[in-house]
This record gives sequence, structure tokens and C-alpha cells, in this order.
Amino acid sequence: MFLKQLYYLREIDRLQSFSKAARACHVSQPGLSRAVRQLVDELGIVIIDRKKKVFGLTHEGTRVMKWTHDILRNVEELRNDASLLKQGLAGVVKIGVIPTAVHIVPVLLEAIEQALGEFASEVSVLPNTQIIENLASKQLDVGIMYYDQCSQARTFMVRNLYAEEQVLAGTDAYSFPDENEISWQEAAKFPLALLNCDMRCRQLVDIGFQTAGVEPIIWLETNSLDLIHAEIMNGALATILSISSFPLRVPARGQLQIRRLSGFSAGSIGLVKLSEHAPSDFIEQVWEIALKTDFREHLNRLCSDGTKEK
Repeated sequence: MFLKQLYYLREIDRLQSFSKAARACHVSQPGLSRAVRQLVDELGIVIIDRKKKVFGLTHEGTRVMKWTHDILRNVEELRNDASLLKQGLAGVVKIGVIPTAVHIVPVLLEAIEQALGEFASEVSVLPNTQIIENLASKQLDVGIMYYDQCSQARTFMVRNLYAEEQVLAGTDAYSFPDENEISWQEAAKFPLALLNCDMRCRQLVDIGFQTAGVEPIIWLETNSLDLIHAEIMNGALATILSISSFPLRVPARGQLQIRRLSGFSAGSIGLVKLSEHAPSDFIEQVWEIALKTDFREHLNRLCSDGTKEK
């Protein structure tokens, strides 16, 4: 058995076609078929059922395909590890993070570097569902997400990082109260730019207004945090977002006002990974560092820095 056979098999399964897999692998179709046939002969089982009109794997083939993915993934990790050793890096970590928690990632990366030295990272900004799927398929090492939506408790290990906090934010174009906190009734008086209703952060905002019994003034709904930030800094609108949705390096004092919203407990952000043993000691260390990092301290500082002095 050699790796090229497994690679061919993976591409056949991915593309559901021998001819397409051959083109993707830059090999002739007879050459690809011959290599797969040799693998079948060596294992002594039928992997692909070619008698049926609909392409598919046999029961035994499904198990072989799982091993194929695991072996090729391990080979890729071995190559990456060798490359990291050549570069003198501690390791590589693949992180998935929801959009409204993206600004805590620099804090985590800095903590990892301080503890372990230089390393490589791949950060993907994804919705909760995609993070779960990518963790399950081992495309991610850890996820930062609303962990109450991670229902497969036996499959995943979940640890709390911090309780999210909603804030009202806007430039000095608006007259916010001098106090550090504002009620949902007061916040409902300002024209708002909010995330779309299918995003968890927005759903929590809606619950806040519903609990207070008031209707907000919504002028803009979008799935883009960058657009909301631009509208806010232009002084066109105010917004309600989790404090972790704002850049850690906020504008100069007075340009951006931030007020905590009282009387509502928002979602909890957690660290998630597969329950099985971490793929490397480096990932295990990253997990421990993330749990020890005080993200709340950084978020409190952000909220304080964005509030006008009395």
C-alpha cells in the first residue's frame, strides 16, 4: 500500500467519479483505476460498488475511507510539523471563531507566543454551525463560540471563557447619558445598526428589548461587522453589540462612546474541541493557555476606554 493509492481513493470519493478524480490527480484514468484495484486486491475487500447506477462506497469501503482520511491527515500534519521544525516554530494551531468574538483572538495569540514562543496560526471567522462541523472533521483544532449551541456534549469538550456583554456604542454625535450604564428603554431611542436576525448576537439583543417591553429603532441590518463599525464611526448610527465585537484598539477617548446595557445576561462564549486526545502536545498547551487567559480583563478595559470621562 502506498500513499498515492489513498490519495486517489479520497479524490474518487470526493468527486464521485473516476474520470474527474483522474483529472484532479493529474493521472490517466486507467492508471488511477489500476492503482485503486491494486489497493482492493491487497486489502481483500470491495471498496467501491461499481455495479449500481448511483456511485457509492460499500460498507467496508466506508470504513476504509475513514482510515484513508485519518492517514492522509496525519501525513499532512507530519509534513507540517517537519516544516515547523525547520522554521524553528513551536507548532501550528487552527482556530475557528464566531464574528462577534474575533477581537479576542489577538489576545489569545499573544498569550500563546509569550508562553510557547513563535508559532503559526490559521484563524477562520465562521458561524457556530460551521465551527462545529469543522471541528468534527478535524479541520479546526479549537473553536471560540456560543457554547450553549454545541449540543453534542459527548463528542466535544467545552469550557467557559467569559460571559458576553452587550453595549450601546456611538460617536459623540449622540447624547448618551453620563452614567456608565444605560437601560434598554433608553437605548431604544437611538437609530441602530444591528446584525441580521439569524445571528446569535442579534437574537440576544432582541431578547433584551423584548424583556424590557420596548421596540428599537432599526435603520440598518447586516451580517458585516465592518459595515456597522464604519456607520458608527461616521456618526450615522448607533449600535448594540457584544463588547468583544469592537476592535481592541478603540478610537481616541471621546470619539466612541460605550455604555453597558443593564438588566440582561447575554450569551456565554466558550472554548470547544473534540473530546478525543489532542493531535499534538502543542494543541494541548494552546487549550490550557486559552483557559488561563483573562479575556474579561481585556474586555473591561475596552469598555472603560471607550466611555467618556465625566
